[in-house]
Amino acid sequence: MMHAERRNFMYFSPFDEFPHTVEVVEKKRISDGAGGFKTDWHPVDDFAAFVDTPSSKEQYYAQQLGNPLERYMYYPYRTDLTSSMRLRYEGEIYAFAGRAEDQGGQHEIMRVALKLVTE
Repeated sequence: MMHAERRNFMYFSPFDEFPHTVEVVEKKRISDGAGGFKTDWHPVDDFAAFVDTPSSKEQYYAQQLGNPLERYMYYPYRTDLTSSMRLRYEGEIYAFAGRAEDQGGQHEIMRVALKLVTE
């Protein structure tokens, strides 16, 4: 009887690491068909990410500091996302609640806090 050989190696799949899709959106004025305009969020890009909920303790401290946050977003290293952009995830619009951090300084994974946009 043959036994399967067990190999120890690190397996990386961006689909496992970043299972969520996040859209970069911007507000655009579009015709309402009656001579006026309405504004709505329209996608301009999307990317893979991992969107996580901070602990209640982290949310409490952020609220106490006057900088509330609802989510943390982890994503592959990139520097083109700016605080003026808005992100859509699961139908909700988020703004950056802080500066993106290069996790471990390795230029591999970024983390940024997000706050819900209510406008």
